[in-house]
Amino acid sequence: MVVTETEICLENSNSNPLEGELRFPLRENQTVTGFTLSPAAPGSPALRAVPVPKAKGTKVFEAIERANADPALMERAEGNIYSLRVYPLLPKVKRIVTIETTEPIIADAKGMNNFDPAATFAGIRGAKDTVLSVEGETVGIPTGAMRFDPNYKRTGFVRHSAGVTTFSGFFPLNKPRAGMPIAWTAPGGDTVIGSWFEGKPYLYADIPVSGATVPRPKPDAVALVWDASGSGATRDYSREFAVLDAYFRKLGRTEVTLVVARDQAEAPRRFTIANGDWSELRKAVEAVPYDGATNPAAWTVPEGFGGGNAVVLLVSDGLANWGRGAPKFPVTLFALNASAQADAGRLRHLAEATNGQYLDLTVLSTGQALADLTTVRPRLVSLSGDGVDDLVSASIHPEGGRLVLAGRVTQPKASVTVKTVDGAGKYSQRRVSVPLEEIESDGFAAKRWAGLRIASLQGDANQNRAEILRLGQEFGVLSDETSLLALERMEDFLRYDVMPPRRDMRREFMARRQPTPLDPQVDKAQIEDLVLRFNELASWWERDFPKGEKPMPKPEPESGARATAGAAAPSPKSAVASGGPSDTAKPADIEIRLRKWVPDAPYLRSIKDAPADQRYGAYLAERPAYASSTAFFIDAADIFFEAGQGEIALQVLSNVAELGWSNRSLLRILAYRLLQAGQADMALPALTRVRDLAPDEPQSWRDLGLANAAAGNVQEAVNFLWQVASHRWDRRFADIDLISLGELNTLAARARTADLSRVDPRLARNLPVDMRVVLSWDADNTDMDLWVKDPNGDWAFFGNRLTYQGGHMSRDFTGGLGPEEFMLKQAKPGSYEVRAKFYGHRQQILSPYTTVMLKFTTGFGTDQQKEENVVLRLSGKGESVLVGTFEVKPPAASE
Repeated sequence: MVVTETEICLENSNSNPLEGELRFPLRENQTVTGFTLSPAAPGSPALRAVPVPKAKGTKVFEAIERANADPALMERAEGNIYSLRVYPLLPKVKRIVTIETTEPIIADAKGMNNFDPAATFAGIRGAKDTVLSVEGETVGIPTGAMRFDPNYKRTGFVRHSAGVTTFSGFFPLNKPRAGMPIAWTAPGGDTVIGSWFEGKPYLYADIPVSGATVPRPKPDAVALVWDASGSGATRDYSREFAVLDAYFRKLGRTEVTLVVARDQAEAPRRFTIANGDWSELRKAVEAVPYDGATNPAAWTVPEGFGGGNAVVLLVSDGLANWGRGAPKFPVTLFALNASAQADAGRLRHLAEATNGQYLDLTVLSTGQALADLTTVRPRLVSLSGDGVDDLVSASIHPEGGRLVLAGRVTQPKASVTVKTVDGAGKYSQRRVSVPLEEIESDGFAAKRWAGLRIASLQGDANQNRAEILRLGQEFGVLSDETSLLALERMEDFLRYDVMPPRRDMRREFMARRQPTPLDPQVDKAQIEDLVLRFNELASWWERDFPKGEKPMPKPEPESGARATAGAAAPSPKSAVASGGPSDTAKPADIEIRLRKWVPDAPYLRSIKDAPADQRYGAYLAERPAYASSTAFFIDAADIFFEAGQGEIALQVLSNVAELGWSNRSLLRILAYRLLQAGQADMALPALTRVRDLAPDEPQSWRDLGLANAAAGNVQEAVNFLWQVASHRWDRRFADIDLISLGELNTLAARARTADLSRVDPRLARNLPVDMRVVLSWDADNTDMDLWVKDPNGDWAFFGNRLTYQGGHMSRDFTGGLGPEEFMLKQAKPGSYEVRAKFYGHRQQILSPYTTVMLKFTTGFGTDQQKEENVVLRLSGKGESVLVGTFEVKPPAASE
């Protein structure tokens, strides 16, 4: 095994303190076993991270960041891509992050172990003139057994002591050959480690597997599924084409079905390969534009494809971020990846489910990949053991002729039985004893087992979330459910109930920790408080307000001015019985007029002015320069929507998912725009992901509720909205429970089929209104305000929450994500102006704008309810944007 410590220097070149984020890929077998952060204050001890549930890590990091303290968070973003967030990065002050990784080294076909500690970290983006410090150790290597790259000798040194070889070095990340490959002769034979960790024994082994290798029968047909999503642009096509060129030459003649896949699959195309000449197919693949999100359900083959020896070649990085389906292949699948950023676990799981194979072209040569495609080699059939439980292998296919496995040891004398079958169909079985050490180890075997166990559970990640979380926390392994969190102050460990890493801190933590038993009265107290506020709202709804001219209209407040909260809500009143849409008269005749969002970015003109059949080409021409811009894809999609090219518009819009599947702000933007386009079903996976990333933000549940309502899933919508209404949230989220309750009651009253048995009867009442506006936004720590002007010239806003004619504004959100809500039960005829005002944010990032969504509704809570959504961006502090108007028509003379 190799343990590597990598030091990375972070520096803020701006004049204000900021949050720093570093994204980097790791090799498939690398396990992050810890990280430390140099302190912001000189002389203080380094901050060492501890494992926490992923959602809790994000919640604690951002809560402490708001308090201007000193947290750091590392999490798995997606696939093999990891994210490190650090706060604060003070101006011109360097902070050092030390990342510890552990990985096994498997010998190659020549019996040599090879290791390049810089190979992965050299992929860090934006690493200009950055020096990386690497130190590592390899266990069990005899003195003098290593060979080093000459460049490494000039920049580092090697030490030998007590059977452990330690290497150190410094090198620039931006050099094309900055690595320092290390090679040594593998010992051969079985490598079996049995060691203790936290009082429990575990085993790790890699053992040679022998047997016949035979040619694979020539396939009757080949399907080439080509991932053409946006992330595909980073793949190394030269390696992919080299393997395909060798493979088709080897086959000679065959029929190939090409499926190009993005957010959806294109129609299949068929090609005939004769004498290994695949030039026509290659031209078609080379002409494919890389655009759109990645939908695994699009990795498919035509119905009826197959045959006894048919195979599928899936060329993809495996990173998925669109749709909810999963592919199933009727024949043998080979998954080929040539990208440093990939989800190898997903691709391996798909391939091995068909007895196929995952081919990592970033590691394999063309010859090695061709051999895997054209021969049948020994593979694992089963693992069993005496005194061993939960055995798991890294793959069913030996790597370099060696099979990697791990398990939990339950008895002092333990053994593992490995059953394999070779290419000729001959079965073999061998037994391997587990030598158990007597002393506590560094935990390599335990952590390796936990990592392999988690990888095996990822095939059905949703079903296995609880077990993945438990393993990650217990063994300190980063996963989709576990993060590593570094805190500075004992008060933070105590406040958020996070066990400190150091023993001296743990003693203090346990002495000061206050028990926090589950209080069954918490939700009851929330319900009672909600009943009180709901009765206040019902009192407003039952009150009659004048509809004449306001005697003395207030002057319009100055743009950007803040004020204290205005008129208080009416006094509370006793609860009233539930009711449906008939609780009010026929709603007024109201027309919604939304102001068209017209972005003025220069790149849009060429797309908009292009003829319909050339518009997508114009978009592709602009795309490379704006490949990291959310605004570009949203604005470009709007052009296609407006032109009636909805399918292309959705493909363009789906690129937002490619930009950050772990960025809940981007995912909210994507979902809001999909809802505006009437694609509620497509918005649900993104909002489900947001909920999983931030379950402690009530907006995550409310957004899911509203999207399910738009998709026609009434009961799911009611359940999500009741989750918001019935739980106590951070006080930053004022009245979101009350707003969600109103949406729940309206939905139930209009659908008339919802089960409200979970809802307190005192809260089950529909309060229909003539008009309603709701403002939501995508970014936390942002102050956004809703302003509504009525025909009297009276503004409803945070400083005037109750207008003369009865317009009701919800409490002000100054640091959350909204919503803010305006309602008017009976609307006076005339024009109503709706504005969104941006007062700025307190985020520790460089953010050029905030995206907002406004929902306009007439006849809210009635059978005549109509609504329209608009998504737009606000940039400058104090900016005020006219979003739209309500035009209330006078009643007909007969009325």
